Amino acid sequence: MRRRFAFLGFVSTLGVAMFAYGCSSGGSSSSGSGGDAGDSSGSNSGGNGQGAQGGEGGCLFNCGSGGNGGTPNVQQLVITPQNPTLSVVDLNKPNQVFTVKTQDGQDVTSSVSWVYERPDIGDMTGATFTPTGNVGGTGVLTAKLNMADVSTNVTVNVKKTVNAANLDPAQQAAFDTPVGPDPGMNVVYPYHDTVFPLGVLAPEVQWNNVGSGETYRLKITEKHLEYVVYFQTGAPARYLMDQKDWEYIGSSGTGAQSDPVLVQLSRLAPGGGAYQPVVQTWRIAQGKVRGAVYYWELPLNGAGNGRILKIKPESATPEEFFNPGGCWGCHTVSRDGKTMMATLDSNVPFPQITIDLTQTPAVYGPIQPPSPIGGTFGAFNHTGDKLVVSNDAASSPGSSILRIVDAAGGAVLNNNAMGNGCGEPAWSPDGAKLAAICGLGGNGWIFDANSGYLATGDVAADGVTVSNVKQIVQQAGAQGRPAYPSFTSDSQYIAFGRPTQGSRSTGNGDLWLVKPDGTELKKLAIAASDNKSFNPVFAPQRAGGYYWLVFISRRDYGNTLVNTNRQQLWMTAIDDPPTAADPSHPPFYMRGQEGNGLSENAYMAKEPCKEKGEGCVTGADCCDGQCVKDQSSGAYVCGEAPPPGSCSETGNACTTMADCCNPVDECIDGFCAQKPPK
Repeated sequence: MRRRFAFLGFVSTLGVAMFAYGCSSGGSSSSGSGGDAGDSSGSNSGGNGQGAQGGEGGCLFNCGSGGNGGTPNVQQLVITPQNPTLSVVDLNKPNQVFTVKTQDGQDVTSSVSWVYERPDIGDMTGATFTPTGNVGGTGVLTAKLNMADVSTNVTVNVKKTVNAANLDPAQQAAFDTPVGPDPGMNVVYPYHDTVFPLGVLAPEVQWNNVGSGETYRLKITEKHLEYVVYFQTGAPARYLMDQKDWEYIGSSGTGAQSDPVLVQLSRLAPGGGAYQPVVQTWRIAQGKVRGAVYYWELPLNGAGNGRILKIKPESATPEEFFNPGGCWGCHTVSRDGKTMMATLDSNVPFPQITIDLTQTPAVYGPIQPPSPIGGTFGAFNHTGDKLVVSNDAASSPGSSILRIVDAAGGAVLNNNAMGNGCGEPAWSPDGAKLAAICGLGGNGWIFDANSGYLATGDVAADGVTVSNVKQIVQQAGAQGRPAYPSFTSDSQYIAFGRPTQGSRSTGNGDLWLVKPDGTELKKLAIAASDNKSFNPVFAPQRAGGYYWLVFISRRDYGNTLVNTNRQQLWMTAIDDPPTAADPSHPPFYMRGQEGNGLSENAYMAKEPCKEKGEGCVTGADCCDGQCVKDQSSGAYVCGEAPPPGSCSETGNACTTMADCCNPVDECIDGFCAQKPPK
């Protein structure tokens, strides 16, 4: 039987914990003699016999010298108050004192230990609960005494007001009694119904059709938090809230769909009073998208060399992690985040190299210039020891082939994996499938090919042999041709684009989703509503009940980038499972990228995993998938896998749901996690 720790059975309920304080394993059944506590020699001769003398162990309260009929002593722990709600207004934080008693009234408050599961909401000092004043929500407070415990919910509601405009009370009150609809204000970013994950940069709210220097109220309301800010701004009108406040809003959410965020933006009217607010709904999924986006940045108007930059969803600026000199791009990253393959624009065929991302700054990997392989696009297998790469086929896409090579040196292991005319490959995270665009035709480079279809092939256990290559999405039936496939983190779906100019991002383009067998073909029309969307790539893990898809779009970014027709990075949530006719949602802009360049060919991967003994937040940070608490320092570090028969804590590696200690956890993308309510 798998175990996290050894324990005696008990029943814990909210408010009341029932616990049998009596005999150990030698105790009798309801009809037998009471045995010695702490000893297994008690008689079980039946009847109503006299119990043996009570021993040293096995009971906590009212332990006697045996019992008549073997009925153990039973006590209750009772906590008061039960299920309290505290309200914090502008950091005025009320406290709540708790008491714990036994059923017979014995006060044991000073003897219990306290655990509150949400330290971001509040914490205990002795028997007193104090909110942080920053995050709202509900958490479970547990009082423990020896092997008994009792729990209750503690809810905190938070209201914060920021008066950056220095309005007097009467001016503030005017927003609560609007004089009528706003005659023109139009919020252009974010989009209504956008889904954000935790941990991303705060969105910069942007709106049009207003004057300069007007006064506004932004009010954000969710179940357990209300955030109000009064401010003034000029034109173009924008407001960026404090990053910490945005993080508190996110942490106060209670689920992907069950806790919508109501956003109201209103302004003072010129003649007095205030207009009615412009209203949106956002959602903040209760999960953080982990990993980094590696993207190709091109200078405007061809004024320099293209380079690959790295940005995380929470990054305010991109990072130039490696500079080989000259133009480079067409990259992919291994599943463990340790190795990149990229292409140098130095001669034809383009040399393909590997880069060791575990070093800072990054350095060349085992495949270095002059490279033994040349081509354009590629993809790693699930273990990172093999690559599938395409040759250049500079003037004839129909002659393009995919080769499987050894990632340690470039030796060719399979010289033609999926047949002639195939390019733009992807390798499934489970290692079992290849996807590519086959039937390429036309002139120029692969990305100029004007014909092609989406195909998949089965990869054998040797990681080299590919069979059952078949078309799953034909070219006909929509604009352009399929381009740049990307597997979901569980290998169950493939996203791809349909651009109208080869696979370039210069024409029109939309996004699609399909299963690897060709079923459930769906257009992601909500995410790609602009028809200028390209190059989709999935995040390495699901989070908060969604897949997360990064893509390139030439749409306007609010009133910041207008009519620039400039490629930029956007991210959208895709329902998990994607059962809706269109499971996508309005996307959000990745704020940390450089807006003065063209952002192309994104690839999202884990950060390089950490070895044993290095600090971690979750098992996904660790090469062995286990983030554990170091008993000597109290810090969380990457550690050993649990011994056979043990289980994995939430956030640590798993193969199936049965590996997880928490019975409500599922094994999601190889890690124990809970799916939030929809």
